[in-house]
Amino acid sequence: MTLVPDDLISDRDRQLIVMLATGYTTTRIAREMRLSRYTVAERIGRLLDRFGCSNRSQLVAYCYAHELLHVGIWPPAAASS
Repeated sequence: MTLVPDDLISDRDRQLIVMLATGYTTTRIAREMRLSRYTVAERIGRLLDRFGCSNRSQLVAYCYAHELLHVGIWPPAAASS
């Protein structure tokens, strides 16, 4: 996995990552973001590729490890850009 520069992560991607970290399903994320399930699945796939992760859990762990999510707070929140 490689570190992705902060400017390559949009606010929508950050919101999506927070929802993944909270445990939201693809369907719930789609409803909250007003997108189709297929669009959400595609965005998640792009994030997995961008961060070099093989699954959602690894993506969330990567985001915590690289401080894209705040450590020690619940519910999860994105670190400021």
